[in-house]
Amino acid sequence: MSAGFLHSCMVMKHRLSGCLLVDIRGIEVCQLVLLNVCMLLRLLVCARACVRACTCTVSLIQTFAVHWGLFSVPSFKSEWYWYRLMTGNPEFVEFHNRVYGCSGVQPEKFPCTGEEFTYADFTSMFHAEMFDPDEWATLFKNSGAKYVVLTSKHHEGWCNFPSAQHWNWNSMDVGPNRDLVGELSDSVRAAGLHMGLYHSLREWYNPIFLQDNANSCNTTNFVDEILIPTLKDMTTRYKPEVIWADGASGDNPCSRDSVKYWKAPEFLSWLYNESPVKNSVLVNSRWGTGSGGDYSTGPDRYTPGKKVSSKWESCFTIQAHSWGFDRTEGIENFFNATALIYQLVDTVSCNGNLLLNIGPTADGRVVPAFQERLLEMGKWLAVNGDAIYGTTPWKFQNDTSAKRIWYTQSKMTGDVYAISFDWPESVNGHPGDIVLSQVKNAPPTVSVQLLGMEGALTVKQSVDGLHITVPDVDTIHLPTQHAWVFAIRGLP
Repeated sequence: MSAGFLHSCMVMKHRLSGCLLVDIRGIEVCQLVLLNVCMLLRLLVCARACVRACTCTVSLIQTFAVHWGLFSVPSFKSEWYWYRLMTGNPEFVEFHNRVYGCSGVQPEKFPCTGEEFTYADFTSMFHAEMFDPDEWATLFKNSGAKYVVLTSKHHEGWCNFPSAQHWNWNSMDVGPNRDLVGELSDSVRAAGLHMGLYHSLREWYNPIFLQDNANSCNTTNFVDEILIPTLKDMTTRYKPEVIWADGASGDNPCSRDSVKYWKAPEFLSWLYNESPVKNSVLVNSRWGTGSGGDYSTGPDRYTPGKKVSSKWESCFTIQAHSWGFDRTEGIENFFNATALIYQLVDTVSCNGNLLLNIGPTADGRVVPAFQERLLEMGKWLAVNGDAIYGTTPWKFQNDTSAKRIWYTQSKMTGDVYAISFDWPESVNGHPGDIVLSQVKNAPPTVSVQLLGMEGALTVKQSVDGLHITVPDVDTIHLPTQHAWVFAIRGLP
């Protein structure tokens, strides 16, 4: 190991020693720890040698992602519209040629007469004329979100902010002629929420990226001239508290490597030690093969159903099949509020964060189907948030006899929360019982309260678990719908 390499590591150690990382909910502060394991590149290395980790549990809990870009203009099937079009997917090519004009894609297979209309021509149709960032921020706040993560750039390369590296391919130069990232960042923070930015590493049809791939990544001109300068400019200008990387995988295996091609260690070294957000920023784990992050991001819609020891994230959509808005889908393809709350509870009880996605329209609206579900979640969280925010997984994640009961535990008080998606039927005109089979040997002093209602409920410990007699009211008169939370106090 060279002297320069060791010196770099010592400089990082000095810089990191006094840093603080604030937990996403503003509840906890944890020291950045320099791990003396320079070989663990998978943990997001700094200067190829020094790694940081957090002594507390990072928890985002409830975050909203916003997929918005040029793909929102056709809003057809997928935010991968351009890729599907250029690779000759018949459904996409035939739709494009019929609705917009001749794409020029495989003309011998898809003959087309009339004027040419390429993907770049969608810039003239992306106006965002109905976009009100304050309205969006209010919606997110009322939905119970703590963080918002906006697409700054998707795989198409279009930037929702002015970018010197993306001349005439950003929302300030063409299309809306507005800094969409800047406007929403200001509104989100004014609403008391945290702001994060999604950023795709690759750009499907950027000629410099394609040339690097053709060179088997022996050149890194795209990373050096486009990606890292853009990331640094974006970070310095908007000061995101989460940078959500994506798109490190690609058709060419060489462009998947976090070190050889994407140079993640170099950028993250700058981010953690020199950037204006060095003491607060969090990153996910999609920086290429061999990378890690402050929390792990598995496959889309990842739901393990059991506790994961390290902090992880479930990326989930409200529309069943697309991240960008898909105007071809009917209401039956939107998950309802109960299903989304179930995904939230399942995720949090297993030590995860839910990143729930919406896709606005090209004119800047969040359609009512999204709004209704977000606001229903917000109403539920307003009553039952103690079982979600500031919690940690309990020793059991769900109930063995009633699979639709999940558990969390308050970090502050130690109270255990049983979250049930079923309400017991009455028996001979008397209220039924919920049986928590995982609660054994509860002391006589244990008490149970239904969140949103006053007073303790009647409980009885039996060999099959803790029996809770529910209130004798119709469910429509309960404080919330969808799921009911029983706070259990006094468990050892």
